[in-house]
Amino acid sequence: MEAIGKEIRKNEMGGSAFLNELISVPLKDFTCLSDFCSGVETMDAFIRGDFRLSVENHFCVPYATYYKGELVAIFALSFDSLDLDSDDKEELQTGISATGTPSVDWNYEDTFYSKPRYPALDIAYLAVQEKWRGQGIGNFIVKEIALEARNQTFAGCQFLTVEALATGKYSAVGFYERCGFTANEIKKPYKDTLRMYMTLYAKDDWEEDV
Repeated sequence: MEAIGKEIRKNEMGGSAFLNELISVPLKDFTCLSDFCSGVETMDAFIRGDFRLSVENHFCVPYATYYKGELVAIFALSFDSLDLDSDDKEELQTGISATGTPSVDWNYEDTFYSKPRYPALDIAYLAVQEKWRGQGIGNFIVKEIALEARNQTFAGCQFLTVEALATGKYSAVGFYERCGFTANEIKKPYKDTLRMYMTLYAKDDWEEDV
């Protein structure tokens, strides 16, 4: 992903001037995370602990988002594949899914929906500094990731995925739903995350662009 690997472009989709000044670059120096605080205890412990190991062992590629030189958020991306069952596919086809119906050519539709899995880009981690939360930064980053996933030509990619944190103390599920994601599973009591996905090339989006 050439563009995102160098520097994510300033937001091309409008928004406030504040958001337009956010810049995301590959994270190289982990010392900047020593005092990072999202306000979510489990996430902060991970960021200051095993996050670096995940990167060094090629699980994900990290990025840092800055506003006028100040670190406001971090995120990391991984390749993924998305399994959809018959119910998921039916909801996508009929348009009742919370995420968009994939835009595919009429003569490819049967082939598309017969596939057992689909190429995806996973938002492995996303955290915004506590004092910067509530200002649309997380939503901005998700939109920029989606834009870059559509624009890159390195590999096929049809969905974004995420394991949204969902514990008794904190849940990111509502945030990702507002970003256009839908659940890929029923919440399991033994899991502290919920797998979710979002269509990258949604039929409604393409119809609006025409």
